[in-house]
Amino acid sequence: MSMDSLRELDINELPFWPRPFRIAVLVIIAIAVLGLSYHFILADEWANYKREVAKESQLKQDYQTKYQTAVNLPLYREQLEQLNSDLETLLAMLPNDDETPKLLDDISLIGTKSGLRFDRIEWLMPQPREFYTALPMRIELKGAYHQIGDFVGQMSSLDRIISVKDFKMQLQDDEGTLSLSINAETYRQQTLRAQP
Repeated sequence: MSMDSLRELDINELPFWPRPFRIAVLVIIAIAVLGLSYHFILADEWANYKREVAKESQLKQDYQTKYQTAVNLPLYREQLEQLNSDLETLLAMLPNDDETPKLLDDISLIGTKSGLRFDRIEWLMPQPREFYTALPMRIELKGAYHQIGDFVGQMSSLDRIISVKDFKMQLQDDEGTLSLSINAETYRQQTLRAQP
């Protein structure tokens, strides 16, 4: 067929076109119908399918995590009981409001037994924290090196928790007398026992 013959083809006479052209037009129409049907009908469904597949994968992971937790639940409860027991032991080591003056008395007694002379021992302003209240104290004393070492060792063996935040030691005179300035803290609880 020549180009003039192609120009003479009329869309209204499609059934009378030569066979290869009819097949080509039908293939083009079929491709257009398939493309449009995918775009308007299947595209959203395919995207939903992909989302559901991803969701299924996430749900499987969640199930696996929860299954492991459920299988180990008796072990977790046992660990929680142990942690609560340890917490109660530690909380018992924290002074309550009635015991804080006695704690200063205990520290003074330890220092006096060690042969130290106190210049100052006092409570500073309480500092509320997230789970507890810090009760800072300031201790200033004088004595020999070994006396100070004995004092610090005995203070660390008290029944109540005391942490030394910072200290400053200076030589006071030629006889070897040292001055020790300590900022220490003890704590008062604000936490409750965990429930299983």
